[in-house]
Amino acid sequence: AAWADTERAILAAKEKGELTFGALNHGFLFMRLQYLRGFENLMYDMADEEPRLSELIAAIDRHNLAFVKQYLSYGVDIMEFPEDLGTQKASILSPDLFRRWIKPSYARLVGPCRKAGLMTAMHSDGFIMELVDDLLEIGLDILNPQDLCNGIDNLARELKGRTCIRLDIDRQTVIPYGSRQDIFDLIKEEVMKLGSPRGGLELSAGIYPPTPPDHVDALCAALKKYQTFWWG
Repeated sequence: AAWADTERAILAAKEKGELTFGALNHGFLFMRLQYLRGFENLMYDMADEEPRLSELIAAIDRHNLAFVKQYLSYGVDIMEFPEDLGTQKASILSPDLFRRWIKPSYARLVGPCRKAGLMTAMHSDGFIMELVDDLLEIGLDILNPQDLCNGIDNLARELKGRTCIRLDIDRQTVIPYGSRQDIFDLIKEEVMKLGSPRGGLELSAGIYPPTPPDHVDALCAALKKYQTFWWG
């Protein structure tokens, strides 16, 4: 019944001429391994080359691939792969451990989407600059990083022109605690540094406590003001 409802929603969106999306559950691999093994156990598993970890990853891959194939059968336009790979200041895994244990699974899931002509998007909270080359090598069309913990200049240097940046606007400092001018300055800087006349920038904002309503108003006003910055 759930898949039938999903298919009806996708077909209805297609009839309206809208983009259609498929998505795995948030935390579809790396976070799920943490849920199943516990963080400390998982780190030991990876460091010790625990052979049963490969078996567990293969089982999760089969589960995830079944979802990907189901969405492919519906002809969605974009397939979403949401994880959280970073802490506030560094990636949780070293690039070597990421390449050994996680990247191959990502490639197995993204590959069929690219073969079918879909766009692919990946989300991650936290600092991921150490991993972006590997993520783009997999073939992602859209990368959804957080802005301030990764650094706007870092994102411009490493991602601009290489992929579509679906920027996750700050939810920790400026939006909840800054002034109206701070919010406008942040959005302007992001649009100026990460956008271009060729496009390649999306802005995404999640609103969380204790953000006051007038800050939400300021954010919406700033987004509206700068939405045509490169074309106005």
